[in-house]
Formats: sequence, structure tokens, C-alpha cells
Amino acid sequence: MSTHKTPLIETDRLVLTWPTPEQIDGYYDSIVGTNIFDTLVWDGPANAKDVHDWWKQLVSHSPLDFSQSIELAAIERASGRYVGGVTLRPVDNDPNIIDIGFVFAVDSHGKGYATEALGALVDEAFSTRGAERIFGEVFVGNDGSRRVLEKLGFVHEGTHRRSVCKRQEWLDVWVIAITRPDWERRQAERSEGTSVQK
Repeated sequence: MSTHKTPLIETDRLVLTWPTPEQIDGYYDSIVGTNIFDTLVWDGPANAKDVHDWWKQLVSHSPLDFSQSIELAAIERASGRYVGGVTLRPVDNDPNIIDIGFVFAVDSHGKGYATEALGALVDEAFSTRGAERIFGEVFVGNDGSRRVLEKLGFVHEGTHRRSVCKRQEWLDVWVIAITRPDWERRQAERSEGTSVQK
């Protein structure tokens, strides 16, 4: 078991942290046999043990500094259910440039959880980790994931053609990014909106 401090980021409805074994079992049950892996490079776990083993390995090699990745489960406050996962991955160990990723169980779609979790992660990356650019890569046609990022101020920058081979098919990928000036402008607009409402 890791002796590192357990990461914790909280939002109104979610806790982003490491899951318990019981939460992992529940998450596996909610994703197995669903279509969420159609939009991921990963084709999914072979069994529940794969997910447990992945988390054990992850926790034992938890991030020691901001040049390393951080992977968190999104836990629904009201139920304690593990409903999705989010990640920050510095590119080439450079904390200035970060690749962001996310996946949520199908039964948790449409609730705004991905936007809420990623918004907290983006704030964490810019305010604490000193990020200058955060980008996500989304399979062309995955409009739901693109909308999540665009709601947070990410901008579609272009398309990488035939970028990923998924199930023997070469797929195009959208590159969608937000920079520190974009984020600072959004923070200022949010602050102004709050002060106007008071």
C-alpha cells in the first residue's frame, strides 16, 4: 500500500480521489458490456481484477511531483459511487504542457459530471501545477466529449488525420486546447459575474 498522501479534489457533487476496492467493483459492473470503449484508445478491462491491479500499480507509483501524471476516480458524493475517471498527463515530463483525459460510465452521462470534474482539474493544473497549455484529443465524431471541453473554454485547434489505430481502423482525432491566458480570462469573467450578482 502507498504511503503517499491520497490526492483529493472536491467539487459540489464529486470527490476526485483514489477509489476503494468496493468502489472499483461497482465501477467495473457499470462499464462492462457498455459502449464507452468505442471512444477510447483502450478497449477496456478483461475482468474486474484488471481494474484493481491497475489502481494498485497506480497508487504504488503515485505522483511525487508535478512533472508526473495524476489519475483520479470521480466519486459521486450523494451515493459514494465511482462514476468516472479523470487524468492529467504532463507531456515529456513537462508540467507546462498537459494532456487531459476522462471517461464516465454510461449511466452517469447527461448529468454534467464530466464538465464538473474536468473544470476542477483544469483549475488545479493552472492554479497549482503552473500549466501553460492543456489539451485533449478526441476521436472525430465524439461530439459529446468535444462539447464537454468546449464548455470549459477549450478551442478546437485542428485535426490529426489517421492518428490512432482502433480495432484495425485508423481514426482521425480532434485536438482541443485551452491556454493559461484563456483560463485567466474565464476566471476574470467568472469573478465579474459573481460581483455583478451580489
